[in-house]
Amino acid sequence: MILDVTVDDLRPCDILLYHGYSTTSRLIQWFDGSVYSHSSVFNGIVVTEAVPDGVVQRSVAVSMEHTEYVDVYRLRKKGVFVGSPELPVEPVLEVIERYAALKDRYAYEGILLLALLCTTRRLPLPFLRGILDSAASVIADMLDEGRQPMICSELVYRCFAEASPAYRPRIRGVDLKARIEKKFGTAGTFLSRSVTPADTAALDFLRLYVGARNLPSERVLPKALGEPEADFVTPKDLKKSPDLVKIGRLIRP
Repeated sequence: MILDVTVDDLRPCDILLYHGYSTTSRLIQWFDGSVYSHSSVFNGIVVTEAVPDGVVQRSVAVSMEHTEYVDVYRLRKKGVFVGSPELPVEPVLEVIERYAALKDRYAYEGILLLALLCTTRRLPLPFLRGILDSAASVIADMLDEGRQPMICSELVYRCFAEASPAYRPRIRGVDLKARIEKKFGTAGTFLSRSVTPADTAALDFLRLYVGARNLPSERVLPKALGEPEADFVTPKDLKKSPDLVKIGRLIRP
């Protein structure tokens, strides 16, 4: 049974996961194996989210536009919800506001997450190439504007993980990094097998994305798994975290 949640029921640091209905949203949901295609975090007044205009803060009502539904999740660590004396909200809110102040530095469009997810699938090259070319064009535009790409769920994860280790949601199961290694293997196995044109296109895009983020490529391509990298946390990873409890479905204001 899904409980109804009103805006008045929301608490600071609640995470909102969105079920969108656009074509890109549907494809993200399919490739990520989840019902969600977007995410944001609530600061007690507005939500903070990564969108094409950058990291923005806006009302819940505006953020919910163009979605079928939005579910609310809340961090709980060792049986204690965020907002308790043991887990005060202030450290997370400080990180939220820090990213909000850097609004012009980052930007996000759904095609980026879709492209990252597509790189881990065995897709016909024409289909894959079309998505990757569109995403590459978006990255080029961001770089021309002096911005870096940031995935929506990465922003949410960072707001907690960078507050302190006590707030970091555990990521369970297969995240995007794991899927990359599952497809391409470690450095040794990758170099020892036949590389297809689709593999080459996927790796070229991943290198482009990593370069746009100024990330060391060895963190991504290919590498033995360690802790999940914030850069590749997806909406599904947030949903599956054992530290995030589903509170209910948000009623439109």
